Amino acid sequence: MIVSNTAALIPESPTIDATEARWAAAELAALIDRLGPDSPIGLVLRQARREVASLAQSAMGTIVGPFRVAA
Repeated sequence: MIVSNTAALIPESPTIDATEARWAAAELAALIDRLGPDSPIGLVLRQARREVASLAQSAMGTIVGPFRVAA
């Protein structure tokens, strides 16, 4: 089979709005505060919050899936 439209094979990457990323970072921060600083789950959530917050910091870049592309 020959595929003439190769774009049909590439799945559409979800984009993340900076507002959504800031909201998610705030929600993770609230969960971390509730769990306490030394909680093992809190440690995991802190890393997740850092990663989500880094998505919100780049307002000039385009977020494509798990990657941020400079515009």
